[in-house]
Order: sequence, then C-alpha cells, then structure tokens
Amino acid sequence: MVTSRPPYRLAFCPRHEAERTLSEPAELRARFSPAERAELEALPQRRKLDRVAGRLAAKRALAAHFLGEYGWEAEAPELEISNDDAGRPLLSLPEGAPAPAPSFSISHCAQGGAAAVAAPGRFVGVDIETIVPRPAEVIAFVASPGELAAGPSDPEGQARLWTGKEATLKLLGLGLDADARAVRPEADGVTLTGVPAKAWADLGSPRVRLDYDGVEGARIAVAYTGD
Repeated sequence: MVTSRPPYRLAFCPRHEAERTLSEPAELRARFSPAERAELEALPQRRKLDRVAGRLAAKRALAAHFLGEYGWEAEAPELEISNDDAGRPLLSLPEGAPAPAPSFSISHCAQGGAAAVAAPGRFVGVDIETIVPRPAEVIAFVASPGELAAGPSDPEGQARLWTGKEATLKLLGLGLDADARAVRPEADGVTLTGVPAKAWADLGSPRVRLDYDGVEGARIAVAYTGD
C-alpha cells in the first residue's frame, strides 16, 4: 500500500527539552539568534518556557520543510522567529535564502510546544491543548448550539473540539477573539460562517481539512488547505 504524506510538517518539543535548553547557555546560543535571545530575556520564566518550546518545535518543522522541499540544510539560528502586533509568528530568513517563508503556526501547553509548516502554496494552523475537563460555560464559549446538544462531555472530546476550532482560526489568521462558534469541524472538512467565512473567502475559498494527533496528556489539531 502507498500512502501520501500530508501537505504539512508537524513537530513537537516536550517541556523538559525547553527547560534544558534554557538552562544551558551554549545550547540556547546554538538554537536561537541574538535577536531571539534578547527577546527571551525580557520575558518572565513561565513565558520563556512556552516561547522556547514553541519555537524549538517550529525550527524543527521549518528545517524539515526546507530540507525536504528545497534541499536546504538551514541552521536553527538562521530560522529567526518573531511575532507581529497580533501575536502571529513571523519568519525572517538570511539574505540569499533559497526559498520563501512558508505558512506556519505555533502553539504550546503544559506538555510542550507544537508547530506545523505548510507545503508550498498552502496554509496551515495548529493548536495543542492539555486534555482536562472543561466547565460547560467554557465549552459554550466555542461550541455552536448543535455542538453543545451533541456533547462532548469527556475531556478528550472537548480537547478535540477546542483544538480543531482554534487551529482553523489560526489558519485563517484569526484568534479566539473571532467567534469560534462560527467554525464547525466535520468529518470531511470545516464549515465556516461569519468572520471566519469572510477570512476564508479572502484566501480564495480553499478546502480546509483537519487532522488530529497527540502526545501523552495533550491533543493536537492541524488545519490545512488542500487535499
């Protein structure tokens, strides 16, 4: 049987790896540019761990993307990541880099950081959430009336619903300030209304699909365009 690779690359960095990297200056210098290290210094410890976990995952996925798509063996500090005013990650590449910056997305939770990088010409969003029980009022913040009526009541199902919606909003360049109830994950894609539907139309109305993965204690969702 022949199976095809999905049109994205997914990477995960466990929390303990981020802690080790932060505690060893030589390892931090080997993975992060001077500008990235300066940015880290301004953050409180908790945010440093989240930032390092997410960006290590992103650098891992980006390196695999550039090697697989273009044959470029990029070094981690060359993949300099910052954030725009809305908090979305931005990639700065060295002068003369043989490839453009792809669509990519970063997320983190107590277990570590996750990142997804889209194949050329596609868009991607990722979310990772710890699998814990969520109060009904929290689920009501993201679930449409139909989704509320159908459940889910178990922590795994709640995490799947939440991550699928947030990954899709990230793909669209939105966040949870947009109405997550306007995003409805389905078996063969995602149905969108309201502001998310407008953002989707602005991208050219591509097909949006969802994949789910996970690590111990956490659920990961990847939203991506194309088949």
